[in-house]
Amino acid sequence: MVQSKDNSEVNFTIPKIKFTKLFINGEFVDSISGNTFEMIDPRNEDMIARIAEGNKDDIDLAVKAACEAFDNGPWPRLAPKERRKIMLKFMD
Repeated sequence: MVQSKDNSEVNFTIPKIKFTKLFINGEFVDSISGNTFEMIDPRNEDMIARIAEGNKDDIDLAVKAACEAFDNGPWPRLAPKERRKIMLKFMD
């Protein structure tokens, strides 16, 4: 039998959202359409952030930039350890 826990006394702080834009071509940008959507806290229905809503045009732009960066940028020549360092920066 599974018992549910009462989490009403659990203290939980919503982390500050740092990035609410799309990451394309090495920078954070608004979506081409300018459309956004709200991230809602399911506990109390408060809005946490407004996020850029990407669409096909944004995806096409991101894929084009990623292909260019991979083909002509430093990424494919970096050692795995160096790639790891870069990827871990996104966690901060």
